Amino acid sequence: MADDLKYINKSLEKSFKILEILSKSLFPLKAANISRKASISRTTTFRLLSVLSHLGYIHKNNNTNTYIMGHKAFQFGETSDYLQSISETSKEILEEISSKTNLITYLAMLEGSQIVHSDKISNNTNDASHRTFRMRLDAHCCALGKVMLAYRPENEIASVYKRYNFYPHTNNTLANLNDLKKHLSKIRAQGYALNHGEAFDNVYGIGVAILDKDKRSFAGISLSGSKNIMNPKTMMEFVSLLQNASIKISKLIVDK
Repeated sequence: MADDLKYINKSLEKSFKILEILSKSLFPLKAANISRKASISRTTTFRLLSVLSHLGYIHKNNNTNTYIMGHKAFQFGETSDYLQSISETSKEILEEISSKTNLITYLAMLEGSQIVHSDKISNNTNDASHRTFRMRLDAHCCALGKVMLAYRPENEIASVYKRYNFYPHTNNTLANLNDLKKHLSKIRAQGYALNHGEAFDNVYGIGVAILDKDKRSFAGISLSGSKNIMNPKTMMEFVSLLQNASIKISKLIVDK
């Protein structure tokens, strides 16, 4: 063991310490906070943050000068602790929505160009995936993914989709980054996203983002069903339910 220690690179060791700190933080951190938590000088912290940002392992929001885990880091695995924590915190709220609408309610987080569902609430007691649901899906083809992307900085979107091939899941799937950007702008204006059979034929959905204090999405919730979910007479009632639930969940988690 002693012989192994001579191979430790100090910069590498400090870089992993920074990644560990960011991976355990649900919300973006400023460089000063990271420096303090890692017990690393500010100069060294700024230098390592710059390198890690360039490599894609962390992402900097230039508007707030804060840092989060980048899209490359998610290639090593999902943020299971956060998924579990948010699921447990949101459980009763999601169950209430599902009961009121008799629709399937989903909770998910964004990881790079994909979403990871952390929960699926259904009134169907025979649904084996209830409370243990885990599924990845391309963010550009579902309401949950699109609404979370809509509340992320533009430079983060550009970084994630820099060399991305938009897979056409159905004839309705968004085909390129320009179309996605236009769509995200519309979503931000209206405050919710719709899925018109874009991931699977004949599966429709409504999604709302869960935001932190900086109005950045850290999770999202949605309702899923047949085309009837888009009925103009009831759709805005579903949107209102989701938006109210989003605010409740945000307060429970952000104010912890």
